[in-house]
Amino acid sequence: MDFFINDIVWWKMSLNGLMNGWIPGVLTFFLGLWFSKISDHRKLRQKLKNDILEIFIPVFNSGESISIPIADEACRKMRATFNTYKGIYPGMFDREAEKQLGELLNEGFIVNGEINKRFFEPDTIQDLIKHL
Repeated sequence: MDFFINDIVWWKMSLNGLMNGWIPGVLTFFLGLWFSKISDHRKLRQKLKNDILEIFIPVFNSGESISIPIADEACRKMRATFNTYKGIYPGMFDREAEKQLGELLNEGFIVNGEINKRFFEPDTIQDLIKHL
């Protein structure tokens, strides 16, 4: 049943207005929200990597001799930062890298009175942090 006044089909005009005016705007809005979420996740992941590397690089990659208390404190700071991000944003990081880095940091710098052998390979730890 068409409603004609002066040879105009009003329902077709309304549908045309909806298709040309509202739907593109609504779709653009939702695409913007989706892109914002993806962008925020990338920024947050990069911020975690930078925060951990800011603690790690000056202590373990400086090329200078460091004391055990400074290295142990840096390891504790890295563990606290990592666990905070992991607790607030679960499932955001690469599972395998998250697991390996968590195991390394939970072992600690000192294991059974000796320095953890994995900390003698700073390049491996940096690559692990970058793969988060």
